[in-house]
Amino acid sequence: MPHTHLATRLSLAALTMSLSSFTFAADISHSLRHNTQFDSEPENYFELGLALVASETSTLTKEQDEDQSGVGIVVNGSYNWRGFFIDLFGESQTPLVIGYNAYNSSNWSLDLLLTPTGNGVSEEEDDRFIGLDERRYSTMFGGRATGYLAGNTIQLSVHHDISEKSHGTFVSALIGRNWQYRNWNVHGMAGVNYLDANFVDYYLGVSAEEAARTNFSEYTGKSEVGFTAEVGVTYPVSEDWVFRTTARYGRDIGDDSSSPLLFEDRKDAMSFVTSLSYVF
Repeated sequence: MPHTHLATRLSLAALTMSLSSFTFAADISHSLRHNTQFDSEPENYFELGLALVASETSTLTKEQDEDQSGVGIVVNGSYNWRGFFIDLFGESQTPLVIGYNAYNSSNWSLDLLLTPTGNGVSEEEDDRFIGLDERRYSTMFGGRATGYLAGNTIQLSVHHDISEKSHGTFVSALIGRNWQYRNWNVHGMAGVNYLDANFVDYYLGVSAEEAARTNFSEYTGKSEVGFTAEVGVTYPVSEDWVFRTTARYGRDIGDDSSSPLLFEDRKDAMSFVTSLSYVF
C-alpha cells in the first residue's frame, strides 16, 4: 500500500473481505481510542499522519499481491453540525461516512448514513480484465444503532445500495471495549458481517457474456459471512501528536468457492498498522 492513502489502495479484490473483515465504524474506534463518554457531545477534529502497514488479504492483481506493505498517509477527522456529520477515518476500509444523528440518549443512538464503496474491476486496474464490464462504486444508504451496555459499545448496522449498481445489502454486528492504563489506551473489537449475493456477484461474479469474450470462467457470487477482530493501542505522545498501533484479523465463514477474478484468494485477512499523526 505504499505511495497512496491507506484506504484508496484497497483491492476490491478483498471487497468481500474488506467490508466483511475490517469495517469498523469510525465512531466506535474513535470513542474507544479516546476513552470518550458515550453520551458526550460529538467532537470536531482533524488528523494527518504517516503509517507503516503490513497486510495479507485476497488480491485482484499480482501487483497488489506483492505490494501489501509499506508507508501510507493517514487522514482522520470528523465535522459535526446540528446532528449532521462527516467522518473520515483513513485506517478504516470505509474511510468516508456522511450521516445524520436521528436519535440520541444516554445509552443508545441511531444514525442514518451514506457510505460509498470503491471501484472494483476495470481495464485500468489490470490487463486481465479487458473485456469485462466495469464494476463501479456503489452508494450505500442505511442506519446504525449504537449502544453502551455494561462498559461495552455495541453497534448494529444495515446498508443497501441505492445507486442501482450492485443492488446489494451489507449487515454488521460489532462489540468493543477499551481499558485505560495511565496514558495508554488499549481497545478490542469483534464482530460478524454479512454481504448478500447481489453485492458479491456484482463485484466478483462473471456473467456468461463476459466468460464468452474473456478467459474467465462463468461464476455467480454467493452471499458471504465474515468474522472480524481488532486490537489496538493509542498513546498521546504530546498535546498534538498521537501514536497508534492496530492489528486486525478477518475470516470468511462458509462457502469455499472462489471468484476467477481473484489473483490470490485467502480465507483469512490480516493487517498491522502503526501510525503517528498530528492533531490540528
